[in-house]
Amino acid sequence: MPLTKSHVLSLFTHLTANQPATFFAHVVDNVDWHVTGESHALAGHWHSKESFFRDSWMSVGPVLLRPMELSVEGVIAEADGRGLEGRACVEMRGKGVLGDGREYNNEYCWVVSFNEEGLITKVRAYLDTARLQNALKRND
Repeated sequence: MPLTKSHVLSLFTHLTANQPATFFAHVVDNVDWHVTGESHALAGHWHSKESFFRDSWMSVGPVLLRPMELSVEGVIAEADGRGLEGRACVEMRGKGVLGDGREYNNEYCWVVSFNEEGLITKVRAYLDTARLQNALKRND
């Protein structure tokens, strides 16, 4: 069965439901994860799920009053013809409240690669880096 939009949405539904552990169960341990940018603390390139989760994902939590509310705005999926292998582009919006009470909203685009079992092997994440840096700076 080829990679489909519904498969991608089924995984990202776990993020929109604030179930990151379930989402990350569908990410290979040696994932290649790149958060673009240079002007913010979460930018970087990781080669394991553990290091990305620890060094980037969990860094946002301390500046928020509650977890981000994510919504998927769109998905484009492209199959490679071998099982669930392929790539997808996932657009998301995030809404949150910073420690100082201000709203923090951002937009994300993740380009995601899947192996033949439908697990995520690579992510390249794009976001409004200036908005993120401003939020981190004002709430450290």
